[in-house]
Amino acid sequence: MSDPLPAPPAPPGPPSAWARLGRRLATWNHRRTLLLVAFGLLALLPILFPNPYTIATVLFYIPWYLAMTQSWNISGGYTGQLSFGHWGLLGVGAYTTVILAVTYNWPIVSAMLVAALVTFLLGLLIGFVGAALRGPYFAIATLAAAALMQLVILNWQSVTLGALGFPIFYILIPASDLYYGALVLGGIATALVYGISRTRVGLAFEAVRENEDLATASGIYARGYKALAFGLSAAIMGPVGGLYAFASHYIDPNSAFNLLYNLQIILMVVVGGRGKVLGPIVAAVAFAWVFEVALTSFNVYNYLITGVVIFVAVLLIPRGIFGFRGMPKVLQF
Repeated sequence: MSDPLPAPPAPPGPPSAWARLGRRLATWNHRRTLLLVAFGLLALLPILFPNPYTIATVLFYIPWYLAMTQSWNISGGYTGQLSFGHWGLLGVGAYTTVILAVTYNWPIVSAMLVAALVTFLLGLLIGFVGAALRGPYFAIATLAAAALMQLVILNWQSVTLGALGFPIFYILIPASDLYYGALVLGGIATALVYGISRTRVGLAFEAVRENEDLATASGIYARGYKALAFGLSAAIMGPVGGLYAFASHYIDPNSAFNLLYNLQIILMVVVGGRGKVLGPIVAAVAFAWVFEVALTSFNVYNYLITGVVIFVAVLLIPRGIFGFRGMPKVLQF
């Protein structure tokens, strides 16, 4: 008589909390670690340099440029829409926030949320109408749209006070609050770019950028995706403009609508790498200091310097600072 078969082993129980934590740490994305470290270091800057004047005049512009750079990166980096209209969205966001907060006594955060909604809708409209245009034609169309926004603000004197501008001296926000507000916007914009890069929407954006006709033939609604990308990009510019207004304590149609900012964020995206996440962060941190020095020392030549640097960057580093051969793959995202 043969021996009986051994009993089957008991099914394993559910993994313990420590086992689940170990698995998560083993599969933790090192790219997320880099992003967390980068924003952790940025959060320490006001602590390391607590002088309010330094925070307001230098440090504030680091996360402020970062938010604008990642904003432009959504449309210009992922869908290839070369926009020269973000300076108009910045101005609209500044005026929307100030009008609601100053004229109608809205809470500043609520006013900035409405500014984000207004610029999002404007971005959707511009992106949808201009989707049929490509390359330089789209760039010219966005430039014209931004100029039109400036003219509306300038001539709508009953609401915007026209060329007189809006004084905001009696609304004083601590410099550290402005800094961390800009850092939050920069974090949201970066999270949005990182999230897009890992979704089907991001793949659709990249397909439209690489070959719009082929993407359309594959069943991708290119016009809708281009409008969505431009709308998301524009939504960031609204509250960014609001922060700029309160940091400046005064806005007028010339200061709020400044084409130079558009050129500068294009430069940061080109240097950091279009459609990348980490590169534009490094470029924004580096160039924010350079731009502030140029503003105080070479104010007359700002446009010339920015244009020359963009030209050189496009020629020498078309794939961004982390696009060279031999660069660690963990940095190339």
